Amino acid sequence: MLNECLDCNVKLILEKVKKSVSFKDRQLEIEYNVEVCPNCKIEYASVDQASDIQFALAEAYKKQSNKMTAAEMKSQRAEKHLSQTGLAELLNVGVASIKRWESGLVQSRSMDNLLKYHLLNEDCCLNPLSGDREFAINRAKLVLLEFEKNLKIKLLRIGDKLLYSAKYLWYADMIAYRDLGKSMTGATYAALPQGPQLNNYRDLVPHILSSNEKDAEPLTEREKKIISRISNRFTKPQQAYNASHNEDAWKMTPIGRAISYRLANTISEFED
Repeated sequence: MLNECLDCNVKLILEKVKKSVSFKDRQLEIEYNVEVCPNCKIEYASVDQASDIQFALAEAYKKQSNKMTAAEMKSQRAEKHLSQTGLAELLNVGVASIKRWESGLVQSRSMDNLLKYHLLNEDCCLNPLSGDREFAINRAKLVLLEFEKNLKIKLLRIGDKLLYSAKYLWYADMIAYRDLGKSMTGATYAALPQGPQLNNYRDLVPHILSSNEKDAEPLTEREKKIISRISNRFTKPQQAYNASHNEDAWKMTPIGRAISYRLANTISEFED
C-alpha cells in the first residue's frame, strides 16, 4: 500500500468519501474509505478498499432497484436459521451463487423474486415444528433403514418404542433442516425426559414399521451424506442417546413441548 502520493510526494490520509457514481443504468450515492492525497485529492485504493467500493456500489444498486441486499439476505437467513447451503437448496442453485450475491454480485430479477419468496414470505414454509416438510411415515422408515445399512445394526423392531432410534432420526431431521433448508421426514419431536422423541410415538411406531419405504421420496445424495456423517459419529445407539441430552435444542424446550426446528443451528455435535 502506498504511503505517499505519486505526484505530490505528500503523505496520504485515510478519509471517508461520499460520492455520486454512475453504475449500470443508475446514479448512486455511496460512501467508502480510501487513502486520499490532501494536496491534489487523488484517491489511492488498496485491493481491499477497491473490493469494499465495489460491494458498496452493488448494495446501493440493489437497494435502489428494490432487490434484496447482501445485508438483508444474511439477516433473513439468520432469522430462518438457514445456512448458505440450505438457501441454495431451496432455490435449486449452487451455493456459489449465494456466496456471490452476498459478496457483491447483483442477482437477476427472477432470482431476486425467489429470494424474497423464501426469505421474506412468511407463508412459504409449512411449519417450524415439522421442519418445513409434510410428515411422511414411509420416509421416516426409509431414513431409519439407511441408518441400519450404515450402522450394520437393527433399529426397527416390533414392540420397540424407538427410544434410541428416534435420536438418530432427530439428528438427521435437524441437521437436514439446518444445512438443506428442510427436514428429511417432516416429523415432529417432543422434549421428553428420555431426550428428543417422535411426538405421539406410541401411535406412530406401528405405522412406521408397517409402511412401505419403496413408496417414499428417495433420499438425495446430500441426505445420505448427512446420515453417513451421523452414523460415523454415533456408531452405537447409546452414543446418540447420550449426545441428544447435551443439545440445547432439547434442554431449552420445556418437557412435553415440541422442539422447534428453528433451534437446529444450536446442534453442537455437528456444527455447521
